[in-house]
Amino acid sequence: MIYTITTNPSIDYTMETDLIPGKVNRPRSEVIYPGGKGINVSIALRQLGEETKALGFAAGRIGQTIRDMLDDLQCPHNLLELGGGRQSRINVKFKGHPETAVNGFGPLLEEEDMGRLLELLRGVKVEDTVVLSGWTKSIPFYVSILRQVSAAGCTTVLDCTGEALWECLPCRPFLIKPNLAELGALFGVEDLELMEGVELARQLQREGARNVLVTMGGSGAFLLTEDQRLYSATACIGQVRNTVGAGDSLIAGFLTGLKRTNDFCEALRLGVAAGSATAFSDWLGTKEQTMELLDQVQVEQVPLEE
Repeated sequence: MIYTITTNPSIDYTMETDLIPGKVNRPRSEVIYPGGKGINVSIALRQLGEETKALGFAAGRIGQTIRDMLDDLQCPHNLLELGGGRQSRINVKFKGHPETAVNGFGPLLEEEDMGRLLELLRGVKVEDTVVLSGWTKSIPFYVSILRQVSAAGCTTVLDCTGEALWECLPCRPFLIKPNLAELGALFGVEDLELMEGVELARQLQREGARNVLVTMGGSGAFLLTEDQRLYSATACIGQVRNTVGAGDSLIAGFLTGLKRTNDFCEALRLGVAAGSATAFSDWLGTKEQTMELLDQVQVEQVPLEE
């Protein structure tokens, strides 16, 4: 089982419009989806045919709507209720020129809430995978989650940035997935080239990361493995229509490929294809779209200097 954890899920209300400040704006189209990086990973895994469950919190009427939407998508979940009049957040995204997003803050978590989720995770087994992703208001909570599930011996995947990532690295996550800009920001470096990014990935491994998967947009992605093998993947060709969820789909594809083949090269191929399928779609890419793109992705092992 692949569990995903989203501590602050949302409803994403997306409108296509050229936003004009100070005016009444009307969309050319509008859609509503359940949001949150872990939830995106679970939905993408379901579309690829993998067993998954989305864990986390959902509050109030908005939270119940998130659960209902996941039910409609046949995505298993256990989103714990948050009382005290709290409400899950709504994110509003304007697709146009320029593209703009306003993300809600979401409910504050209390110690009792955190304890309930940790208790829920006591059922994790060594053969399971736990994906922890997204921005958090409580970095110590992320650390507690990783420590607990790592002690169970399961595979851990971490997709966060900044201070949260630094604090979680001593938990030795199996996989982390920054994009190239996020990787550079961790070290105060801009405009990274491939091998510069590889050297920074090595530094993250020295801090505790085992395998580092870095997305590079139109330049593809690279994977630096724990045993110091470097794989470079080409990007797919297509019209980018959506960037939200592309990295989450890549994680879903990578985990699916690794589970089915136990081969990092094939996992990276499927991951890049899945991420591209989402980038070329209005929302998360489907299995059929992913398979259509798979042949475009070329992966090679790149020699590393000692």
